[in-house]
Amino acid sequence: MLGKLALAGIKNRRRDYLVLLAGLTMSAAIFYMFANLATNRAFLNANAVVSSASVIFGFGAVLLILITIVYIMYANSFLLSMRQHDYGLFMMLGATRKRVGELVFLETLILGTVATAIGVVLGLLMSKFLVGLLLNALGLHLKHLTAFYLPAIVATVVLYVGLFILASLFNLIRLTRTTVLKLLHSDELANQPKVNPIWQLVQGVLGIALLALGYWAMAAINDLEMAAIPLALVTITLGTYLLFRATILAIIRVLRQTSWAKKHLNGFLLGQLNFRVHNYTRMLTIVSLLFAMALGAITVGSGYHRQLPLMAQRTGTYSVAVHDANAKEQQLLGQLNSAYTATYTQKRQGKTVYYNAAELKRQPVEQRAYTKTGTAKNVSRQSFKEFQKSGIKDLDFLSLALTKSGSPYAPKILSAAQFKRQKGQTITVTTVRVKNLAADLGTLKRLNKLETARFSHPAEMTVGNYQSYTLMLGMFGGLEFIGYFLGIAFLAMLASCLMFKILSGAPGDQRRYRMLYKVGVRNTLMRRGIAKEIGILFLIPGIMGIIDVLFGLMMFKPLMPAPMSPYQGIGLTFLIFVGLYAIYYLITLGLYWRIVLPNKTTDA
Repeated sequence: MLGKLALAGIKNRRRDYLVLLAGLTMSAAIFYMFANLATNRAFLNANAVVSSASVIFGFGAVLLILITIVYIMYANSFLLSMRQHDYGLFMMLGATRKRVGELVFLETLILGTVATAIGVVLGLLMSKFLVGLLLNALGLHLKHLTAFYLPAIVATVVLYVGLFILASLFNLIRLTRTTVLKLLHSDELANQPKVNPIWQLVQGVLGIALLALGYWAMAAINDLEMAAIPLALVTITLGTYLLFRATILAIIRVLRQTSWAKKHLNGFLLGQLNFRVHNYTRMLTIVSLLFAMALGAITVGSGYHRQLPLMAQRTGTYSVAVHDANAKEQQLLGQLNSAYTATYTQKRQGKTVYYNAAELKRQPVEQRAYTKTGTAKNVSRQSFKEFQKSGIKDLDFLSLALTKSGSPYAPKILSAAQFKRQKGQTITVTTVRVKNLAADLGTLKRLNKLETARFSHPAEMTVGNYQSYTLMLGMFGGLEFIGYFLGIAFLAMLASCLMFKILSGAPGDQRRYRMLYKVGVRNTLMRRGIAKEIGILFLIPGIMGIIDVLFGLMMFKPLMPAPMSPYQGIGLTFLIFVGLYAIYYLITLGLYWRIVLPNKTTDA
């Protein structure tokens, strides 16, 4: 009987439960995807850079567990707020507290178990397809990355089912200690915060000081090393919380004294925020940090994706070297947007490779110089005499003729007549320096594949800056993938947390908007007022999160040496991220409108 009643309650509010179920399912799926990476030791050990980023996974795992706890807490609050009036009616009609408590426990557990099961299945599908699409888009191949990983499934099920059991017990205890009258009128209780101006000032100053300390810690990561991350996390969290508590209510009260507050429903909007924001301070703090971490992770990931070709292009002179080019390779060479192309004839005998002086004079070998700090200079062409003295020893030039063991042949330059008489294996080598490595990556990849299939050399040896790029991609690609992955995960979690916190207060707002409707307020005005109210709740953590990111990117300067920069090209990344954040805002707004706005047919 109790099970039937629980299922009937879920069925009667299936639309609201579907919203809740969708959010919890996505949360479980994201956690499984992360656990699939963080607990897969074979994956971490096989990918050197990802393994070196195990500290990031460690912090990420702790943060994601904490976020999951907060997420389920607010989702549970949304669930309870929908049903507590019904539970009060059950008690009025004679149901005992124990039976109602058991009903609450069962409903919460059913919802949590279903959400976890669907979430794990969805996580498996996302791990197989979405992660695969992301890796393909980034041009990465990570070993031992599988969609199905049993320890990750166990971790997800244990965490989520355990948390839902705790949530069910919490609901049970809360209901058994709440009177029937409070359950029936819970949405009518006022929560006017008391404000002490002096204490607000102290909180504001302390919050700014803690934020400054956190931003300094991120900038001084070279000196503080790994200690900078927990120090920044703690100080920025506390600083943001104190700053929100000190400033938001003060700003609202100042606005209530202006003429703007007397227009349309602005006064009602400020009143709603005045009651709501104080209780939202912790949630807004968490969301602002999640916003910063999500945006920062995606910015760093896209930074590596965008800047690795630029960095690789400055590691040597030519982009690719092709030996004895066949018809297919000649066709691909013609497709490259070349800045400089040269073809040399080699004669290899013993451990020596011979070059024709006439060819070297006609097509000077390009050289790249470096500063004392290792910063690359522009490519230059030496005179033939200078090349004979120093350029002939340049590693890029030596790499044009490698033995099977990977060691270079000893180069020697002969006159045209001597070269003609010289015996040995004749090979032609064509070097191409492209104008933009990123633009020609596809063609260079096909050329490199054909070249290495015919003339293999040890993997640690790179010939041309395209091969340097592939080597860097193997080194930094793991960080690039982690950046995108964590960014997407944190974005989904942060927006869902804020969504459910806002929606948990929606049932209580129904009565207020019905009253406005009955006194003649137009539906369009109420829609605009709600859009402004929810927009402000989304905007506050968004602005703070962007500020955190702008300071936090300083942490990645040591990992992005010149010419790379964590700030390069961040405008487009910010724009895309804000667009995704806005989509969550519109979804939340639509759900809130549907819950709180009166129905003309039933409320006329």
